Amino acid sequence: MLGIAAAGVVARRQRDERTMTRDQRFRLTLAAVGGAILGAYLLELPADLLGWSAPAPAGALGDDAPLGGRTVLGGILGGWLGVEAIKPRLAIRFPTGDAFALPLAIALAFGRTGCLLAGCCAGVECAPSALAWHDARGTPRVPVQAIEILFHGLAAGVLFVAARRGSARGRRLAIYVTGYAALRFGLESWRPHPRVIAGLSWYQVLAIALASLGAVTWWRRRGSAW
Repeated sequence: MLGIAAAGVVARRQRDERTMTRDQRFRLTLAAVGGAILGAYLLELPADLLGWSAPAPAGALGDDAPLGGRTVLGGILGGWLGVEAIKPRLAIRFPTGDAFALPLAIALAFGRTGCLLAGCCAGVECAPSALAWHDARGTPRVPVQAIEILFHGLAAGVLFVAARRGSARGRRLAIYVTGYAALRFGLESWRPHPRVIAGLSWYQVLAIALASLGAVTWWRRRGSAW
């Protein structure tokens, strides 16, 4: 909730680079949030039903819930598709992702901090070291949550500077999301999820889908003022 609140404050304080009416902005935000919620739950459902996700470490919050999980990758996919689906109805014909990029990075940084504190989304067991994260049983694990926190924090700083300078207009969300999807694809090698499709985990498949969407959008808008 803290991450959502912080993202909301940042979103309200951002300077619009393309003017929208209050109704357009409200309905676009509603589509983004609704799509993100649906995507987060629906794209996690196959993993819940078919056992495509590893059980949470003992002691993690929610480690006894077989259904009702959520996936960040699915949330981003759903939110993006929700926005693109409603834009024609709102007569919006310009990129709107820049408005979501910085708030999303802030929300995910807070969200992964929650994962770290709750003990979910853990990495595989590893040798004891100063960098290892220890679960509720004291088992050392690869600190994948901390790596994501660092990525989103750095991305938020870069996106803030880019917004102030007007850099990469119309492409900031695509660049950020593509980078995150690539990171997640690599980090999933350090999470104990089963390999279910062509030697990949379900979350690596989702990462490929998200990276493809971001990269194609990034490429299509190259050289454009927006």
